[in-house]
Amino acid sequence: MASLVEKYRNWSDFKKNMFILLMVALFGAIVGIGFIFIDNIGVLLGWLLGSAVNIFAYVTMYYGSKRLLTPDADPKKGYFALVWAVLRLAFYAGCLLLSGFASFKWGTLAHGYCNIIATALALMPTWVMLVITTLFRSHKPKEEPVAERQETAETDKKEGE
Repeated sequence: MASLVEKYRNWSDFKKNMFILLMVALFGAIVGIGFIFIDNIGVLLGWLLGSAVNIFAYVTMYYGSKRLLTPDADPKKGYFALVWAVLRLAFYAGCLLLSGFASFKWGTLAHGYCNIIATALALMPTWVMLVITTLFRSHKPKEEPVAERQETAETDKKEGE
């Protein structure tokens, strides 16, 4: 267990966030499996659909912002980010529309093929996770610049003589 913790600490923020998102998706899927036994597979299918769109959205946000924030920013990269943003919105809308039809037109919330509530809940972890992890990770102690550390060491050395 200690080695997993050490590996987690050495990961980049992107890998840490992906791990958290995958663990939330796995936990929700395990909970959704329980609904199969009460004849409502739609909860599991809705959760899996929403989780897949949620993870896709996070990956495209990460790589899109990474491309936009590079120093050699090309104006075409802005168009690329715009296309991915529209595509994300289309995936969110399509996911909710599909689960809405599956919940109300082709079935019910109790016996549907893709539960809209589970789908909507599965779309939310990215936003919640980003806020919480940003709050926790922003409290890292800031390092002094190297020049200031050298000046402090020289001053301490002179005072000690």
